[in-house]
Amino acid sequence: MKKSRIYRYLAGTRGEGNAKFIATLSIITIVGYTIYSILPVYYKEQQLNHDVKEEARQGAVNGAEPKKVEKRVKDIVDNINFPTPIKIDVIKKGDNLTIKCTGTIPVSFVVYTYNYNVNVEQTANRGGY
Repeated sequence: MKKSRIYRYLAGTRGEGNAKFIATLSIITIVGYTIYSILPVYYKEQQLNHDVKEEARQGAVNGAEPKKVEKRVKDIVDNINFPTPIKIDVIKKGDNLTIKCTGTIPVSFVVYTYNYNVNVEQTANRGGY
C-alpha cells in the first residue's frame, strides 16, 4: 500500500508540536520564577515610597526637625522589614523637606544573584499638599 503525500509530510512534523510546547513552557516557567522572586521586593519598595511621601508631606507642613523625621522614617523602614539596611537622608532647606532612602537588596535566583536598587526620594513643601 502506497502512502499519500500528505501522510509523508505530516510524518516529518510529528515532534514539532512537542518541541514548541516544551520551549514555551520553559520560557513561561523562567518568567514566572523571576516575577515570583522580584515581586516581594518591588512591593516593599512601593510601600516605602508611599509611606515616605506621606511622612515628607506631614513633616514639611508641620515644620518638623530633620532628626525627628529621620527617626520616624527609620521606624517605617524597620516595620517594612527589608533584608538589608536602607540608608536614610533627611534634608531641610527653607520650606522644602527632602527624604532619600537608598539601599541594595540581593535577589537570589538559581544561578545568579541580582542586586535590586531601592531608590526612594520624596520632596514636600511647607506651602501645602
